[in-house]
Amino acid sequence: MVEKVDLLIKNGYVVTMDKEGRLFKNGAVAVSGNRIVAVDKTSSIEQKYSAERVIDATGKIVMPGIVVSHCHTHGQASMGMPAEVEMENFYDELAKWWWPFLEDQLKKEDVYALAKYAITEMAKNGVTTVDDVMEAPKDLPGVLDAEGKAFLEVGMRGILAFEATERISKENGKLGIQENVNFIKKWNDKPDALLRGVMCVHTVFSCSPEMLKEVKELADKYNAWINLHVEESMYEVEYSKKHFGKLPFEHLRDIGFLGPNVLAAQCVNTSDKEIKILKEYDVKVSHNIQTNMVIGVGLAPVPKMIDEGITVSLGNDGFYLDMFETIRTVYITHKGVLKDQSVLPPKKVLEMATIDGARAVGLENDIGSLEVGKKADIIVVDLNEPVPLNNSNIYGNIVSFGMGKNVKYTIIDGKIVVENQKVLTVDEEKVRKEAYDATVRIWTRNGFL
Repeated sequence: MVEKVDLLIKNGYVVTMDKEGRLFKNGAVAVSGNRIVAVDKTSSIEQKYSAERVIDATGKIVMPGIVVSHCHTHGQASMGMPAEVEMENFYDELAKWWWPFLEDQLKKEDVYALAKYAITEMAKNGVTTVDDVMEAPKDLPGVLDAEGKAFLEVGMRGILAFEATERISKENGKLGIQENVNFIKKWNDKPDALLRGVMCVHTVFSCSPEMLKEVKELADKYNAWINLHVEESMYEVEYSKKHFGKLPFEHLRDIGFLGPNVLAAQCVNTSDKEIKILKEYDVKVSHNIQTNMVIGVGLAPVPKMIDEGITVSLGNDGFYLDMFETIRTVYITHKGVLKDQSVLPPKKVLEMATIDGARAVGLENDIGSLEVGKKADIIVVDLNEPVPLNNSNIYGNIVSFGMGKNVKYTIIDGKIVVENQKVLTVDEEKVRKEAYDATVRIWTRNGFL
């Protein structure tokens, strides 16, 4: 007897990204509700399942959706911002530009509009999960609720964090912590919710040891993840050595902060000694290669981390919304810098964007690979190349030639969000206009317009 399901994707080149690395050249995926119920050859699937909605993926790749493990969706408002300030180092970039002209100007309406635009674009480009770190310290509380509304309207899976910091005051740091606690309480006990909250802090130079300890205790209490930035520049390394007499990850270890629920973004200037600490405490890493290079802080020692068995995922810092660009940049840059073609083979880089990304945000049991029982976060990609695909070249071709515009379908939680590069859940032009208006408001507050 043939079982009725909600969605059938058939005749595609199914790239599962599961532990066995299964590939089905003429494969199919069956979806019931928000879960995958079967992954196999099309001939086998069609004998067992039928669906009213069928996607014919002939000549196309069917794979897990991309996971963005570190993002600042509000960063879109800073693109081309006409702030004329002299910046000698990374701290100047924060203190003279990012904090006063962007973070401190954000209001809930801006957070909503900018997040909605960024995740709409990412959905078109094959992203199905975004771990977003929001900053709006002068409009607390309720910032994450405003952002969550945008995620739900688009239909994007979101791990939302408010970046708590004491750079303004200890009281403001408390408000940031409570923002995360409130969101965790609201969403984390709902297993099928698209949204999840995490604890989040900025850095060891903007958060006191006491604050970091409190955040760790709360994360443990609520069984929640923790996001933070570590060693994006040498400023933080030198600050930690001067104030604590040790390197940042040594400091975090010694105050009891580290553990398998910690996701550290950037890690550009992480030493070999600290890499051992990351491994010991099973700390996850988010690699944001493009912004790291654009602002000139360096290139994270990702190959060393991976060689140690550390989970390294991919982020975009909220700037580069086509994650296929990020995937390709990671793939080629480390090879060039290390002058070693064998570094980061294509399958590994694709794992960083999918199953390792899921692992980095604590969702590897639900997303990141196409497996029975997992949530149906699936993309269909048409590379449109004059090259026959086979099991030997499939990963390399995705990594080398994939682009966001190649994504034909983005399915999140079993729902088709994008079809033929059109977002079905929102009015794209309205979303873009509202983000533009938010940027105008922010620039106007700064006196730029």
